[in-house]
Amino acid sequence: MQLAATIAREPAPLRGITLLEVLIACGLLVIGLSTMAALLPASSARLAQASLADRAGVLASNALADSANRCLVAVDTFPTVSSTNPLAGRTLAIGSLLGQLPGFGVLPSGRNANEYFTGPSDEGLRRCGSPRTFLLEDELQYGPSPSVASAPSNAFSSSSDGSTGPRQVRDGVCWGATITPQLVPPAVGGAAVLAIAVFKRSGTIASEEMKDAMPVGVTRTNSFYEADVLASGPLLRPCTWVLAIPANPSTAPRWFQVMSSWTFEPPAAQTTRLIFRNQQDFESATGTGSTGSKATILAFEDLLRVDEHLVTLN
Repeated sequence: MQLAATIAREPAPLRGITLLEVLIACGLLVIGLSTMAALLPASSARLAQASLADRAGVLASNALADSANRCLVAVDTFPTVSSTNPLAGRTLAIGSLLGQLPGFGVLPSGRNANEYFTGPSDEGLRRCGSPRTFLLEDELQYGPSPSVASAPSNAFSSSSDGSTGPRQVRDGVCWGATITPQLVPPAVGGAAVLAIAVFKRSGTIASEEMKDAMPVGVTRTNSFYEADVLASGPLLRPCTWVLAIPANPSTAPRWFQVMSSWTFEPPAAQTTRLIFRNQQDFESATGTGSTGSKATILAFEDLLRVDEHLVTLN
């Protein structure tokens, strides 16, 4: 007879967590939290850049519609071409920033900027309206509240005579434009290139300065160009836009995008080397097809985007 014997076994003791395992877990937790904390400033900066780029795109669309609604793309927006002002219809510059291009002064090539750019006529100035025309006024400023429970008070700008001006807006984005007719003098029904440039705005509404514009000389070297400035800041960063100034004023300035920029021996301060998108067109526009030839470009530190449109003059 086989007897079934039940062997009573004591339950295995539960294994506890040792102090070493706690220390390792705490170390991993600290590393993970530190990594996440380090990503927060970068993500915040990226979010600000994305928001700025989104608002720049909105403003570029608004500027195109505003140019049509205000009849800025019209023949009578250009000054009258005469024997004393034969290039008045070459490239029209409007906006609080680009509108100052005609008075920029002497360029590195020795030519004066007013040989390439002109301001709008009296009728064009009337159509441009005020400097607030060229702003994206989607973020208003508010003053301090009298008490915690009260709503924020509106903030208004003040005029020189002490009167209250329009509502204040936060520093954001503004736009300007260059309008280049294909025929000089411009004629009704003729084609023109409308280039809308969107800038990061800073300062007062009434007067924006061209402090962020810098004339740069570039020299053709093999298959790239070498700028005469050091690689500092975002002035000639990749994907930015520059305004190429031809050697002959009979050729209109053109916008070109920087496809690539680098230095030869980083991190030491070296001159910037550039490759432009549509570089063959850049060579043709500036006459720099041969090695050693020089050209002048205008670089803008706070330039966010440039949109070009082929339009018909009214």
